[in-house]
Amino acid sequence: MNPSITGHQVPTLFGLDLADAEPPPRADPAPEPQPAGLRPAAARLVPTSSPDMADPERRPLLLLVVDCPFCDHQHIHPGGHVGAPRPCPRRSRCVGHPGGSYFFPEVSR
Repeated sequence: MNPSITGHQVPTLFGLDLADAEPPPRADPAPEPQPAGLRPAAARLVPTSSPDMADPERRPLLLLVVDCPFCDHQHIHPGGHVGAPRPCPRRSRCVGHPGGSYFFPEVSR
């Protein structure tokens, strides 16, 4: 409550009078978005340490780990089983960057 209206100071939550409080500092503006499109990305197949219990041969699963050119993170896709790699999809999108699609021309093991 404003003391100029009532003529006396009214206690507020945590002892602060909201009318006299300074506004919080503004956050820095967001960085300029990079143009979206199709970019190449490095990818590699990585075996898991435990076998796939749904596979009759109990082969370990392979994970396709992609270094995203948009968000500088790694995205993980299923890569099949050890002995039968399936490096697909060959094209995917970054969920953290709208409109950003990447492809991996080669997959290293």
